[in-house]
Formats: sequence, C-alpha cells, structure tokens
Amino acid sequence: MQNTEIKEWGLLAKHCARSAEKLIEDMLSRPLEVTYKSSASDLVTSVDRAVEQMVIDEIIKKYPEHGVLGEEGLVACKPSDFDTVWMVDPIDGTTNFVHQQQNYCISIAAYHKGVCQVGAVYDPTRKELFYAERGGGVFLNDSPLQVERNKEMKEALWSTSLFWNRRAMKSGLSEKAQRLAHRSRGVRVYGVAALELAYVAAGRLDAYISLGLNPWDYGAGLLLVQEAGCRITTLDGNEVPFGERSSILAANPNLYDFLLEFLTEHPV
Repeated sequence: MQNTEIKEWGLLAKHCARSAEKLIEDMLSRPLEVTYKSSASDLVTSVDRAVEQMVIDEIIKKYPEHGVLGEEGLVACKPSDFDTVWMVDPIDGTTNFVHQQQNYCISIAAYHKGVCQVGAVYDPTRKELFYAERGGGVFLNDSPLQVERNKEMKEALWSTSLFWNRRAMKSGLSEKAQRLAHRSRGVRVYGVAALELAYVAAGRLDAYISLGLNPWDYGAGLLLVQEAGCRITTLDGNEVPFGERSSILAANPNLYDFLLEFLTEHPV
C-alpha cells in the first residue's frame, strides 16, 4: 500500500463528503420524498439515494476497479470480490434527518484487503469533519484528537441502541444496559452510529454499544476510534468482521475491559 495512494483516497473521501453537503442543501429547498424500507422506523429519502449515487459516481469515475458498498444498494457489491472497497452511508441517521434536519452525517470509508485505510464522517449541520488515515491519527477538521486516558466508569458518558433493540431485550442486554446506566455519569441515544463512533474518537462519548450494525454504519467510525487510541470490537470481544453486520463495543481504552466483562459475564 503506497502512502500517496491512501492520501488520494482520503482527498476523495473528503471531497465527496463536502459535495454531499451541497447536494443536501439544494435538495432541502424542495419537498422531501420519504418512503419506508423494512418498517415505519426504517426510512429512506430521495436525498439518501441522490447522495449515494453522487458518491458512487465520483469513486467509480476515479477508481473503476474499486467496489462500493452503500446503504441503499444502488450498485451490486460483494466486498470479497474487490481488493479495495468503499463503504458509504449517504445519510446516517435518516430518521433524525427527516424529523430534525440535524443529528445526521455522511460516512465514507475505504478498505483495502479487508482493512480500513481511510475514514471520513461529516456532520454538515455543525461543519465538523472527523477524518483518519491508518497510522496517521484522527482529526476534527484540521485539529488532532486525543482522548483522556484516566477515565473511570462513574465519570463516563456513553451511548447505545440497546434499550429498544428486540434482540437485546430477548438476550438480556437491554437490562444490562439499564444497570450500566446507573454506574455511569449518563447515557445518550443519538440514533446515528457513525457520528457516535466519531464522538468516542473525540472524547465526547466514552463508549458506544450497539447490536446489528451494517458495515456502512461502522465502516469509517471504526478507523476513527482505532486512530484515537480507543478500542473497538464486537460485544464478545472479537475483531469486527469485514463487510458484515456486527455488534459493536467502542470505548475509551481505560473502560473497555470493564465494559466487555460487564456485557459478557454480568448476570441479568
């Protein structure tokens, strides 16, 4: 892997994120078209599709040999068929986007041979670009990020989607999350996984816990968390699989071991 190539991927990811912002602004001047996917809480808009198509076009124009795996599935992509695969979530937090026009983001990541090399998460309403290249640290706009190392659980602010997740309720994880909330400073529910992972990397959150995320949900955030010196695995402590749905435990390095033990061994 040439460093110059990774730099070029990074420039493209940031360009696509900024271009998505302009497209979103233009489309919000017209009535928003909203439809359901699997349920009334699983929304997709005309903006999701337009942004994803724009990002795909930009990537394929420059790198026709690359694969692109996007939330809306506008192009067929089996990740294992490509050396380099881009993970694109055009609007992560679509429900927030529909109801609030804020608390959403654009997430773009480039993976080479199953390893994330570039990750960009852009919050257009706050003009915040979280960005990382493997081995190069993580940045918010142009400022490097570092997390506080000496963090205790009683001081922790964390986020999760476990409280209403049906699998979490059946397995007892929802009950564990409620118990964990009482041992921390507080818990938040944002409903936008990529941004929550970026917040862990920035130290705004000390942990993020979720079940059943798609690869485009965590694709860029995974690298942000790693480059910030935090830990990110599945809920049972395994490496996050490439290109597959996965549970996620992302945490400040001082809290990770406690959280993993609590989630896997603490009795319900």
